[in-house]
Amino acid sequence: MKQKLFLLLTVVAITFSACKKADSKEEQPVNDSIEMTSEVPEGHTSNIAVDWEGEYKGIIPCEDCDGVETSLILNYDSTFTMTKTYIGKGGPYESKGSFSRAASGNIIVLKFDDASEAKYQLGDGSLSLLNDDGSIIEGEDYVLRK
Repeated sequence: MKQKLFLLLTVVAITFSACKKADSKEEQPVNDSIEMTSEVPEGHTSNIAVDWEGEYKGIIPCEDCDGVETSLILNYDSTFTMTKTYIGKGGPYESKGSFSRAASGNIIVLKFDDASEAKYQLGDGSLSLLNDDGSIIEGEDYVLRK
């Protein structure tokens, strides 16, 4: 009985080792001299360095209400959805459109479907509302956070 079990285990071991050797013959050698075909951009680009896609929220000051609760979703395909609720007055109101990035990469220009525009400066996990001339509106009150 022990001899039959030993013989069976030996046959199984030989079979598995033969299969393994057959598999290893099919493997291709690693070629360390493969050249990269895609170019890596030189320098810093905000598309790579900053995770800008996603939803930003905050309450922006309002002259005739208690604030504008704002949600801005930036999509990777350069489209956006903005939802505003005027606290104490009404909403939510939804706007959609596309956006572009300035050459520096840190200014985002929203282009609403009604042809109006808004500018934001991209920060680390935040968007700061800019004046029409592109200057920063001072204060934490004009910041949407991711």
